[in-house]
Amino acid sequence: MGYIVQGIIFLVLFVGALVLFATAIADRVRFLLAAEKDPSRLDRPGERAWGFVKYVLGQRKVVAEPSGIAHFFIFWGFIVLVFGDLDFLTYHITHWHFPWAYSPVYMFLQELFSLCVFVAIVLGFIRRYALRPMRVEASFEGGFILGLIGTIVVTYWITTGADFVLEGRGAGWASPVASLFAAWFAGLSHSSLIAIQEVFFWLHALAIMTFLVFIPRSKHLHMIGAMFNWYFRKFDPPGKLRKLDLEDESVEEFGVGHIHQYTWKQLLDGYACTECGRCHVSCPATLSGKPLSPKYLILKMKEHLVEQGPGMLAQLAAGAENLQTPSLFEVGVFSEEEVWSCTTCRACEEACPVANEHVQNIIDLRRYLVLTEGRTSPEVTKVFANLERQSNEWGINRRERGAWAKDLPVKTMAECEGQTEYLYYVGSAASFDQRNQKIAQAFAKLLLAAGVDFAILGEEEESDGDSARRLGNEFLYQELVQANIEIFKTYGVKKIVTTDPHAYNTFKNEYPDFGFEAEVIHATELLARLIREGRLKPTKTIDKTITYHDSCYLGRYNDIYDPPRFILESIPGVKLVEMERSRNKSMCCGAGGGGMFKEEGGATRINVMRAKQALDTGAEIVSTACPYCMTMMIDGTKANGAEEQMSTYDVIELLAMACEV
Repeated sequence: MGYIVQGIIFLVLFVGALVLFATAIADRVRFLLAAEKDPSRLDRPGERAWGFVKYVLGQRKVVAEPSGIAHFFIFWGFIVLVFGDLDFLTYHITHWHFPWAYSPVYMFLQELFSLCVFVAIVLGFIRRYALRPMRVEASFEGGFILGLIGTIVVTYWITTGADFVLEGRGAGWASPVASLFAAWFAGLSHSSLIAIQEVFFWLHALAIMTFLVFIPRSKHLHMIGAMFNWYFRKFDPPGKLRKLDLEDESVEEFGVGHIHQYTWKQLLDGYACTECGRCHVSCPATLSGKPLSPKYLILKMKEHLVEQGPGMLAQLAAGAENLQTPSLFEVGVFSEEEVWSCTTCRACEEACPVANEHVQNIIDLRRYLVLTEGRTSPEVTKVFANLERQSNEWGINRRERGAWAKDLPVKTMAECEGQTEYLYYVGSAASFDQRNQKIAQAFAKLLLAAGVDFAILGEEEESDGDSARRLGNEFLYQELVQANIEIFKTYGVKKIVTTDPHAYNTFKNEYPDFGFEAEVIHATELLARLIREGRLKPTKTIDKTITYHDSCYLGRYNDIYDPPRFILESIPGVKLVEMERSRNKSMCCGAGGGGMFKEEGGATRINVMRAKQALDTGAEIVSTACPYCMTMMIDGTKANGAEEQMSTYDVIELLAMACEV
């Protein structure tokens, strides 16, 4: 009779916990469904399923850092323990075991994974409350969750140990921890063992139920959200921005200024966030003392959604066609300074173990400020005006675009009537900035020496529009896109080579949305190929130690890491050394996202920090493959008082020196 009462009590409590769990999950799903649609996330189910296996079950991004190994064991330990708890709970309610319960292999796996989970929990406590790294908060919620998991594991051991003594059996090697508890309990009376068994069973059961209720109401919602976030991840090129339909007359506001204007997938990012802080310690804005943290940006979005969600559902139930929610800026969810601090470098997305897409979220906020509210800083307003009048951010007369090539035998597309293999798209920086003009000149000389058939647009060249788009002015961007496409089609352009990673990225990954596709090549890719083919031969020795700075738009956006390094290593005498943050973990120079043209706040300038990292390698030269990075690294070196200690050259310039062109 006692087992029946105990079973009823357990069933009532467990069903109640399930109802509370399911209700909270259902509410949060309905919040997502009230947001903007995003049908692009429903294609390619096979690849999505494989991604789920690789990134959720395999925890591939999680274990990319040492601290993720503990999470891996907690994750898989939990899966194994949940399976084991089916027998554990059933036995203590009905006194009936599943057939596999006495299998040594089953018991050993239970012990092994429970021990791994326990060790991971202890390490988690030490890390969170003793070591306290920058990215981890010593919050009550975090400790509570760790405590619950630890309670589940320890109560399992204690209860199982009491079971062994009461049943008169031992497990030996198959269950060493529970057997240790059994040895401690061996001399206790039967009533004492029953008391231990009952008390710790119920502590175990209540801990599970508490965890079940707590999951959807805490950061551990990521246990569910992350699975779906990986499944619904985007397959577009990394960092590709969503095109706005500016011709839709039914749209009154562009961008995101209210929580319901985000897409359901963007809001799902909030549910998926583990609060691990990897993005926080990777973000150059955060590290340089600016108000932006990609971690808190996502969390604030989630908290505001949960706060506004019930009201959104009530409006829909009342038949509202247009939801009304507070302005994200007016109620202080986000600040303008926070939104403008982003360099769009994607270090946050590269680090994120749950596939969050921070940059699109930020650009949507900028689009709202620029296109809907008309709120920009004076320097950004000036950039837009310069682009509109002269098609370059500096506002220099557009007729000067081809002046850098006046002493070189470089043809224009008009002169050769488009009959050339490559259009060399120079870009605004290399066209108008005196230091960066040297990069364009060096590249042209190398192409001429290698016999490459190419031409430039000269004064016909328009801005690629990247700065306008990343600064939120989608309208201006699309105007520039259409102007460029018209020119490209006039000359039948099929291949574009450029020294500008920003132009490379937008031509290759974003222009196809507007009906233009071509083979787009970065200068370092083409030059590396010419070296391999023997058409360029670097013979002059450059006896220098060089460190290479990865451009965000070349590296993280387009996975081009090796060609620049191959070029440098092909130069006789060069010793290449890497900065601590390099390749996909490289730190931004601060120029991206329009940062080149904005006033930078914060405790430290980003380029000063990056230049210091280059100086720490002991290199004599810091090399770049981006005109914006060139400017920022020169300024950063000067700010560190080390312009005589370290020079700044583009990879192309160094190759030109070695080839003596």
